[in-house]
Amino acid sequence: MIRSEVDALRAAMVRAPLDPAWAPFEAAMLVRTAARPGICRSPGTRPTVHHPRPETWAGEPGLLAEFDTDAAAQRLVSTLAAIAPSAAVDSGYQGGRHRYEIHRVTVAPEAGAQVQEVLTRSASAGATALRTVAVVPAGSAAPTAASRRRRELVIAAAAWRAALLAVGPGRGGPDGLAVRVGDPWSASTLLRAADLLRVPVRAVRRPGGQLLTVDGRTALGALVHVVTGGTGAPVAARVGLVG
Repeated sequence: MIRSEVDALRAAMVRAPLDPAWAPFEAAMLVRTAARPGICRSPGTRPTVHHPRPETWAGEPGLLAEFDTDAAAQRLVSTLAAIAPSAAVDSGYQGGRHRYEIHRVTVAPEAGAQVQEVLTRSASAGATALRTVAVVPAGSAAPTAASRRRRELVIAAAAWRAALLAVGPGRGGPDGLAVRVGDPWSASTLLRAADLLRVPVRAVRRPGGQLLTVDGRTALGALVHVVTGGTGAPVAARVGLVG
């Protein structure tokens, strides 16, 4: 995917419908898949390569995450609307000779610990739901099972949307994309979500984490469709996934 295609995908993901019940899980995935606060990327590097910087977030209890794109930061604020309406984005540039964008999402310092606790519980709830997926048998019309299936697809899509916004998408071949995830829990959650979405993903260990790659026009098109909430047809066409 070239830069214009990546930008189009990010814009579509930011506009994707938000499920209020699972918005906190998407927020948790955004925070956990992002580089830890205190790490950012320079615009001249590949999207999956991170560079440490001297600033740390010690003593900043209201700081939730830092991103190198405004899209990820704005989506995090949207997902936090119900649990942290005071969440805000502080954007700027840092670095010396090689300057880079940085977008910090913060809440009121006194609310930081409570928000982190909610995100921890939400991450656990989402991962549990993905592990206990209910498969609807072929030809079954059981509304309860179908409803659970829809719920789990929503959760799986939220996991991948968060990862793609926070740490990707990077290049994964001519018809693919990749994300580098440093947190083992996030990597395993994304692999389980990909299985649920029936999107094949290759996982390769790399320094600092795992590189998750989606290859092929069919797989990439399916992923684009779900992470944009079914609104990604223009993006898919732009990337050449549809005729």
